[in-house]
Amino acid sequence: MVMKSFDDVYNDAVDYSVEGAVPPGVPTGVVKLSHVLRVFNAMMSGGLGFAMEVIERDEFERAVEGFRYLDLTGIANLLADLVESYGSSDYDEQKEESLDEMLNEGDLVLDAFRRKVAVVPYDFGF
Repeated sequence: MVMKSFDDVYNDAVDYSVEGAVPPGVPTGVVKLSHVLRVFNAMMSGGLGFAMEVIERDEFERAVEGFRYLDLTGIANLLADLVESYGSSDYDEQKEESLDEMLNEGDLVLDAFRRKVAVVPYDFGF
């Protein structure tokens, strides 16, 4: 049996996020990371508006859960608020700007993954 590296596991999550589906039997942490990456990468490519056009609402809900799992609660809460109010008169563009700033801080998701895998390696198949 070949042991996977951190990079292998992260890259698997990236691949699943692009496909939009995770095969059965994938460890919980990898599943949650892939849900985060699906939404995160779409937002980094074209902003929240673009992501809202190309990603289903339930995928945002899974991403919010994933952000919480990765201990990125502030981002999770902000994203949940923005998705819920998107397209309505009470949509707050300043919140969207705050979210953009938070998402652009360094290697946010990769760093959160590294912290989480150090705490619960078995959630990632280690």
